[in-house]
Amino acid sequence: MVRVGHRGGDRPDRVDGPPGRRRRIRVATGAAVAALLVAGSAAVALSGGGFGDGSGTRTAASDPSARTARVIRTDLSNSRTLEGTLGHGAATTVRGGGEGRITWLPSSGTTVTRGKTLYRVDDRPVPVLYGDLPLYRTLRAVNTVGRDVRVLADNLLALGYAIGPQPAPGRTVVPMPAGPGPRSEPGSGSEDQPAGRPEKNTAGRNDAPDGKPSPEGKNGSAGGTASAEGTASAGKNASAGQSAPAAPVSAPVRVEQGDAVLTTDLINAVKRWQTAIGAPATGVVDPHDVVVLTGPMRVESLQAQVGDPADGELLKATATGKAVTVPVEAGDAGGIARDQHVTVHLPDDSTAAGRVASVSTAAEAEGDDSAPKVDVLVTFEDASKVKRFDAGPVQVEFVGETRRHVLAVPVTALLALREGGYGVQLSRGRLIAVTTGLFAKGQVEVSGAGLAEGARVVVAS
Repeated sequence: MVRVGHRGGDRPDRVDGPPGRRRRIRVATGAAVAALLVAGSAAVALSGGGFGDGSGTRTAASDPSARTARVIRTDLSNSRTLEGTLGHGAATTVRGGGEGRITWLPSSGTTVTRGKTLYRVDDRPVPVLYGDLPLYRTLRAVNTVGRDVRVLADNLLALGYAIGPQPAPGRTVVPMPAGPGPRSEPGSGSEDQPAGRPEKNTAGRNDAPDGKPSPEGKNGSAGGTASAEGTASAGKNASAGQSAPAAPVSAPVRVEQGDAVLTTDLINAVKRWQTAIGAPATGVVDPHDVVVLTGPMRVESLQAQVGDPADGELLKATATGKAVTVPVEAGDAGGIARDQHVTVHLPDDSTAAGRVASVSTAAEAEGDDSAPKVDVLVTFEDASKVKRFDAGPVQVEFVGETRRHVLAVPVTALLALREGGYGVQLSRGRLIAVTTGLFAKGQVEVSGAGLAEGARVVVAS
């Protein structure tokens, strides 16, 4: 409430009722207070006597019915509460690829983790790998360099396979030409050599979909020198009656931060892994041989059935943990950020601490007349708090600005002053001009000369 009054000797310009009467106006925020004043609400006129004598005002001492409240020192936070849905978060669509037909699918509710089979094509397993980048090309040729190779290497290492040493960032390697098909015994040439900071040759990364070097690569350093290990391996293969690998035809490629190199050791680890999961031990990995997910997933629903072609939508998967999806109007999402702390109000009136996991960047409108909305995904800091709930509506409280250790009074203690600004009336009648700060949950931050913690101020009835 904003209590608006005047002293008998100084009548406001517009007052309904006799002199000395005060109007009390309810407000929710500082913006509402200002709006009411602009609209023509009466204001307090303080004469030359200043704030000291309190003549013409009601005090707690003279009027026992006057309500008072104590000035407190506290932390204030403004917040907003939005409706959300408890579940497992947004679903990810898993699509198959390549030729063949689906021969096995998991049931809904199944949890899949790294290395486990997600589905089978022509009775071959398609396992799960973790990563942020899908495999986008066939990984076959020795010394292929890229972040997709890093995904493969990191997953094999996490599954317990020895992958051998990797060239450090800043070194260069010479990609070897890929054979016409799966190689039963890959060549060598995995050693790196000192970098002279040559130009990065993307053709040498073996970006062609079939794993063969691009035509540009053939125009590179055809007469380049292979690494020492590659030369030695070629000699061993020749002495064993095997044909030595062809000389490198690609220019050297620099290993960047986040890259990995498809070394001989890594290819051999791929073969051991393929044998363990029951796949042909070719040492070659095609994009449709694996499914790269961001982490453990739960199969939400199936989009295909056994016998369907493998190159379509197969299933939808969600995160394994409980989460809340909150649709927020795109224009209001600016104050919500990843890792922001929130409070989730659960169906049984209990609360659980949460954190913003993601804010979608694609805004969608539910209808022609509705505002576009983005989805905010909230995860829980303690999963045990929500394990008894399956799904349902919840409320999520987003905390905005916080002011710590400030003086605060009820909003209903504010007086709108005629000359501008606000004041509060002490219980014994003295008026004190105050500066307002944050408004939150019926309280307002105040500061002013003569105002102290513990003082009592008059509030609107």
